[in-house]
Amino acid sequence: MPRTSGSSKKAAKDPNAPKRPLSAFFLFSQDERPDIKKKSPSLSVGDISKEIGARWKKVTDDTKKRYEQKAAVEKQKYEVRVAEYKKSGGGGGASSSPAKGGKGGAKASSSKKASPKKGAAKKPASKSKSSDEDNDDDDDEDDEEDEE
Repeated sequence: MPRTSGSSKKAAKDPNAPKRPLSAFFLFSQDERPDIKKKSPSLSVGDISKEIGARWKKVTDDTKKRYEQKAAVEKQKYEVRVAEYKKSGGGGGASSSPAKGGKGGAKASSSKKASPKKGAAKKPASKSKSSDEDNDDDDDEDDEEDEE
């Protein structure tokens, strides 16, 4: 749930936009994960990630440089895809400013923001009602004592 509320603060992403390239560590992770799974199939996802992190710390500088070069190549390809995407109108056919979170993107995200806020406002309101009811119950008891 926190991801939903956090993402509602950002402008909506265009599903047609190119995906960002993987970092050197994630490229390394893609290569290492199958090997770790073979050796220890019972490890959880978190444990596998910890093992990959430990291996990344121990890996030689030459190996890291190889993965950094691969990441640089992927980044260049990504930049080319982004340029093509922006030239084609950013997926919406309009100028690239709405894709960057301009007026078009803000309106769509503001309507999404409104509904979670309403739902969030209802929850505390219902809690406050229940606490008011508790207070009413206490008041009723006090009223009963006063009547006696």
